[in-house]
Parts: sequence; C-alpha cells; structure tokens
Amino acid sequence: MRPPSRVSISSILTPAAFKSLLVSSQTPVIPLDATWYLPNVGRNGKEEFLLERIPGARFFDIDEVKDASSPYPHMLPSTEVFNKAMSDLGITRKDTLVVYDKQGNFSAPRLLWTLKIFQHPSIFMLDNYPLYKQEGYEIDTKRLSAVEAAIPAQSTYESPGAIEDRVVTYSDLRQVIIEPLFRKKFNIIDARPYSRWTGDAPEPRPGLPSGHLPDSISIPFNEVLEEGTKEFKSSSKLQELFLAKGVDPDKPIIAMCGTGVTACVLETALGKSGLQREDKPVMVYDGSWTEWAQRSDDKLIVKGRQ
Repeated sequence: MRPPSRVSISSILTPAAFKSLLVSSQTPVIPLDATWYLPNVGRNGKEEFLLERIPGARFFDIDEVKDASSPYPHMLPSTEVFNKAMSDLGITRKDTLVVYDKQGNFSAPRLLWTLKIFQHPSIFMLDNYPLYKQEGYEIDTKRLSAVEAAIPAQSTYESPGAIEDRVVTYSDLRQVIIEPLFRKKFNIIDARPYSRWTGDAPEPRPGLPSGHLPDSISIPFNEVLEEGTKEFKSSSKLQELFLAKGVDPDKPIIAMCGTGVTACVLETALGKSGLQREDKPVMVYDGSWTEWAQRSDDKLIVKGRQ
C-alpha cells in the first residue's frame, strides 16, 4: 500500500466558535446536516431535518450520495455523483461548510471525511448539535415540506477529484492482513462496540457475523467522546487514550467500523489528538466490517479477546 497523500486536518468548532465564524467569515457559511441512524434505531435523519435544523442548513443524505452500484452501504460516490449532489444543494467551492448531526458526533465525521476526500477547500465540524441547542443558540423549527426544503438555485460544483490513497479497499486490506508480519506494520483500529468486536453481540444487519480482523485494536467510537455532552475529548485525553490502546503513531493507521461511518469519528479524533500528522493522515476502510465479513475467509474473522 502506498503512503497516503498530504491533506490538511479540518477544524472542530465549539458552538460559540461556530457563531463567531458566521460573523467573521468572508465567504458564505453553509451548515450541512448529515444526520443518519443505524437501521435498527427506527429514526430518519431526512424526516427530522424537515422538523428542525440550524437556520440556513441543507441536508446531505449519506444514504443517497454513495456508490449505488455497490452492495455495501455508504461506499464513497464517484466524483461525478458527488459533484451532482453538491450542485443540487447549491454549494460552490467558495462556500465554507460546517457539518453536524443531531446525535452529536456520530455521522457528521463521515461527511467531514468525505468532503476532505473530495478536496473541498474550507470545511469545519460543529462539536456538537445537542450542545448547540443546550447553550440556547437559534434553531429553526418551522415544519418544511420536501418541496420547501429543496434548494431552488443549483450551482455547478466541480471537485478536483477524490484523494484515493486515503481510502482503503478490501483488496488493500486483505494484502495487509494475510501476512502476519506485514500487518504488524499497521495500526488497524475498529470503532464498533467492543461486544461486536469480540463476537459476543450480533451485528445490526441480520445474518452478518460479528468478530474482528486479526491484530486489530478495539476502540469503540464513544470512548473518544465525553459521556455527557458527546463532545470530543480534549487533545491530551485523546492522545492518552489512543496510546493506552496500543496505537503506534509511527505506523500507518487504518480505521474501520460497521459501514465506514463511525470509523470517521476515530479519524477525526486522531486529528484532534495530534497523533495524526498532515503528512501521515489516517486511512479509512470504506467497506468496513460489512464488506469484510461477507468477502473474507473464515480464518480472517477472529472472535474473542486477543
């Protein structure tokens, strides 16, 4: 595998910093709601957007903007599909984008990562929507119809293309995993709950076995967030956590989860921790466990503790 290319690490904004950005920015600031729920939760982010949102926000549907030809959920779209989605939202490359999700820090990091992959120039993430509400900032609760929520003025968005060497494919990861000595040259971190990593709890998708990759490290994504507020922990706490888990910052890091969503929570947390350097960014296995569990050999699916 090639080392990933150099990209900038985007900023995480407190609610107060987000409000300051709205005042100080020299370019339009567009909030992007990326709310998404696991299929067993029974909630719909798009429907909730019609009921409540940050003023001026637009909804980016990670269930729709993807590689529709893939059997695996949330695989990155082609540049053409991404450009159309951004154009349909009326976004230009001059706009400053601030992503958020209603759960706190769950699916917004996935959109943040996607925007980085497609090289949008100015992107931030709100840390986070529940805290924004709690601190009394403005919320738009006007009920919208789907027609009212549509963006009347479309744009022509043209990404320079995806940074493909930050995206790990099944073939890439299999090449790492099949040779024990080679895989020890990488950190493979898994954001799923620990009980799914051990194989003790089922996956939320029926028929999919749980377990983990050989020599992977379990770091459930909620461990990088404060328990009460769901904010990202401080840089020092995050660094302490990752090092205690056995992450070696001198080795390339591959993040994964169930479908490539909460892996991006770990990717964002590593950026804040200072362990992710601009010249060595974290790579994300896009298909994640859903793809691996369906395609790999049984001997490459491990259960129990290591």
